[in-house]
Amino acid sequence: MWLPRQSALRCGRFGVWCGRRLGEVSRSQTSGEAPPRRQCMAVNSRGDTRRPSSIGRATNSRSAMPSNVEIKAKVSDPTRFAEKAAELSQSEGTIIRQHDTFFNCSHARLKLRDFMNGTGQLIFYERPDTDGPKLSRYSISPTSDPLSLRAVLSGALGVKGEVRKERRLFVVGQTRIHLDVVEGLGNYMELEVVMRPQQTVEDGQQVAEELMEQLGVSTESLVTGAYVDLLLKGHTET
Repeated sequence: MWLPRQSALRCGRFGVWCGRRLGEVSRSQTSGEAPPRRQCMAVNSRGDTRRPSSIGRATNSRSAMPSNVEIKAKVSDPTRFAEKAAELSQSEGTIIRQHDTFFNCSHARLKLRDFMNGTGQLIFYERPDTDGPKLSRYSISPTSDPLSLRAVLSGALGVKGEVRKERRLFVVGQTRIHLDVVEGLGNYMELEVVMRPQQTVEDGQQVAEELMEQLGVSTESLVTGAYVDLLLKGHTET
């Protein structure tokens, strides 16, 4: 009877330790591309809100998780878009190569981002699949061995899909502007308004919509979901 009792106590301590370790997920600014859907509110391009009671619970229960307001849209003239983004950011932007592997995850998204230089990030996030501005919450953990981590997660969870892209990153205030050339899809842009602690979702939405106008992004060009969703649905370059 002594051995089972001791084993149980040790397992209990280990479980607490694991829980603490899992909670110590490092934060980083990426695109990337970055949240809990069960407690998340989407804001569409008309300013309507959905599930307002849920967002309050999300803010309280997930306050430690960083968040942003995101917009994704198709870009018909990437040269012109890059010129406007460069003018707003007063920079030529930074080129980043990314290979994202999405793993099966029942209630959110889990992806490994390989920067193709021996480094990467494991990113867990949730956001609603709606067009227009939407709130995302995310956790990020860096890795110095993305290939090995990909092999482990592929075996444990299975791969849902992959996305390869070349990203040009511009920064305007608290917003990351991405001009992406996505393999198999074409040219897209993303806006990520990194939320500050005192800001509301409406504040982030206003910043995003003002930048949309300055960059010449129309509401008709907005897209729903992630790049991996578009690839899985059979969208192709146009």
